[in-house]
Amino acid sequence: MKQTIFLFLGLLIAIGAVAQYPVQPGKDSQSSDNLTRSMGDLPMVSETRSMLELATGWILQDNGEWISGQNQIPWKDPALNKSSKPSYKLGKENFINLEVRDVLVNNEMYAVFILRFKSGWYEFPMLMETWHKQTGISYFVCKLSKFQAVIPEKMEFNKPYIQNLDVLCDNTIMNFDERYLNSTIAYNIQQIQSLKTITPHNLLIAFLPVQAGGQTTARFRLIQVMNKEKFYIPYLELKNREKLFKGSYYECDFSSFRSFINYSGGAYIQAFSGQPKSADDYYKRGLSDYASGNYIQAISNLTEASKYNPYSTFFLTYAYRANARQKVGDNAAAMMDFDKAISLKPAEQNYYSAWLTVIYNRGIARFNNKDRDGACADWNTALQFGLKDVANDQAIKDHCRGYRYTMPSVALAQTVSTNFADLDGPESMTDYYKVYWEGVWKYEHGNFQDALRYFNRAIELRPQDKAFMVYYYRGSCKLKISDFTGALTDLDISLAYNGSNQGDASMMKSVYYNHGMANYMLGNNSNACSDFQKAKSAGLTGAESADFINQVCK
Repeated sequence: MKQTIFLFLGLLIAIGAVAQYPVQPGKDSQSSDNLTRSMGDLPMVSETRSMLELATGWILQDNGEWISGQNQIPWKDPALNKSSKPSYKLGKENFINLEVRDVLVNNEMYAVFILRFKSGWYEFPMLMETWHKQTGISYFVCKLSKFQAVIPEKMEFNKPYIQNLDVLCDNTIMNFDERYLNSTIAYNIQQIQSLKTITPHNLLIAFLPVQAGGQTTARFRLIQVMNKEKFYIPYLELKNREKLFKGSYYECDFSSFRSFINYSGGAYIQAFSGQPKSADDYYKRGLSDYASGNYIQAISNLTEASKYNPYSTFFLTYAYRANARQKVGDNAAAMMDFDKAISLKPAEQNYYSAWLTVIYNRGIARFNNKDRDGACADWNTALQFGLKDVANDQAIKDHCRGYRYTMPSVALAQTVSTNFADLDGPESMTDYYKVYWEGVWKYEHGNFQDALRYFNRAIELRPQDKAFMVYYYRGSCKLKISDFTGALTDLDISLAYNGSNQGDASMMKSVYYNHGMANYMLGNNSNACSDFQKAKSAGLTGAESADFINQVCK
């Protein structure tokens, strides 16, 4: 599916976010119009606003010499910088480009800072042989005002500054698909807000404007830290600012950096203009018309898009058209579209919440058609299937007292999963070992959401086979996507199987360390430190891990 599907990713949630609330009994009960959510509440990610593609990275080596690399920070060890190994050639850190988008969250503009980087993996890691290239992204969402404060209004040259971005949410994705980037960011924002959780990482940007010899340059550092004050406060203290650029930094033209940080911004979503020439254009214009309130034209364009792949089997095509038809009072046709959208259950996990919201919206339509039992069935089904939505909860509370929920209003066995990136997903696979090892491969390559699907399927197929490892991997996936409670539960099961001698002794250090990280992120510091000690006893090594444990467990 082409990227245009995701241009209006805020409207992926619009199925619920512009959903009409049921009319309160006794209040405008003769009207079929309902209250709608504010469009300002939608996480609508823009296209690229600014980009930085070139900077020189500098580092002070252990031998006292400075060395540079284009778009990368070399290694402190001179021997590593001279190595022919492809992993060392990438430097200590690197970037392909830096990018900023914006997103409207609760009527306030936020910046989405995106870092694209080169990476890879060895097929035979012990021998460091057979290198496979890959790319990844890290993104950080913060208030736009904080991002643009990286360059202070009253700036002085040759004076260091540092800005705490106070990140709302972040993630790192390997081998990402550009089509899903905006939707992934949007759903991450939604999850953080609905669950009221704290993202595990924070980002600081250190900035030093340099003026010397008639030239002006900008030096900067990107400092990712654990999102705990004791980790990032020391960087912000005035007494430590002179140290920020003593060992390494990136450097670029000052005007380029200033333009990158203080970009002009703009509307967070662009209306479609021109005549549609393809299915993509019809879909794109249909969403644009829907967002602007031109519902008749939206229906026409979405109908045209639905004649062609992939939109003929894309659940959102029918979900938007259902909402538009409701807006113009064509309730019977809207109900048919809701049914069609629900039957096209997406396999992509990023779309699951939006699909559940379609069920909630159908409940709204049923309620407006005076089918209270049907509405309550849909709302309870959405709740049971995992929809975390205040409006859905409130609808059940207000209108479903006395209603007895006995079964889902959606027959999942009859729905069609559509996955444009992975048509042969794990849900239809029956070979346990193929499912398990595919999950391991995806986990090792940073595709944690996809890996989670495979481990879920592996447990469904054979709950006891490789139980120690499959629960370890599934718990680790959940840890990576910030489901700390779920991670703790799965890692507990993994440890329990280890007690039954199913465990791999060489893996215990990782199990205990991840168990400790889950405890730490949930605020269980004493339990976390106990886990970290067990990890060290099991053979955990590594300077970064040791440094982290020493700071947490002083």
